[in-house]
Amino acid sequence: MARRPYNRFDKVEVRMQEGDYSGGIYGGVVTRVWNHQYEVRMTTLNGGDGGGPLTVHTSYPFLQPVPPRIMVEYKQFDLVEVWHRRGCWPAVITRATPHNQFHKGLADGTRLFVDESELRIYQAFHLGDPPMWHYYKL
Repeated sequence: MARRPYNRFDKVEVRMQEGDYSGGIYGGVVTRVWNHQYEVRMTTLNGGDGGGPLTVHTSYPFLQPVPPRIMVEYKQFDLVEVWHRRGCWPAVITRATPHNQFHKGLADGTRLFVDESELRIYQAFHLGDPPMWHYYKL
């Protein structure tokens, strides 16, 4: 399997696996690389002590490049990621209304009513030669 190495100063997204942020996808910048590990300074999360951006240590499987912006017409049952709690969360469009507003169901059961600007189509990063993004649309 081909690996896409991340370098210092690369913009990435981190799939969080701990605490209140578990399941969310948050933006950050790689600040240090060592022994297949990465230190990432988060761009949307602050440390608990109020002392600036949160820094996390993570490994390759939990990092992905920032996905390209794809413009689509959203419909009911589309798998999307919704901007919520300073990160992107997987969701399904359960209902669409006039004026491009959508009712979303998150995996944890939370229901949201959001504007189209807070959505992006769900995309999966597949490692291969070359690595690439795939998006899923019904």
